[in-house]
Amino acid sequence: MSPGGGAGNKAAAVQSVKAVMPMLLKASMAFEAGSKEQQALLRAMSSLNPIFGKAEQANMVPAGLAQMAMANKQGPLSAAPPPGIVSNNTPPPGMGGGAEGEAA
Repeated sequence: MSPGGGAGNKAAAVQSVKAVMPMLLKASMAFEAGSKEQQALLRAMSSLNPIFGKAEQANMVPAGLAQMAMANKQGPLSAAPPPGIVSNNTPPPGMGGGAEGEAA
């Protein structure tokens, strides 16, 4: 039997917050150490942890699914090297790298 509308909504909200917390922590690492952006994110995490606690292993599934969905939105070239950097990766024989039949 599932919880009522109010309890179900509350449980879904708690799961949403727990799913976002690891992303906030990861985002904080993108900023310079001690920057106001990083400090704001770390303060937010400090405020959320006592109330929502750290995400438990069972709660990581929704967060993992959200992270995979975000990774898929980046597009096929998200793993491509930056402009000016030559990739050493070559496709396996028969996969058609686009240069078949051409002399190097």
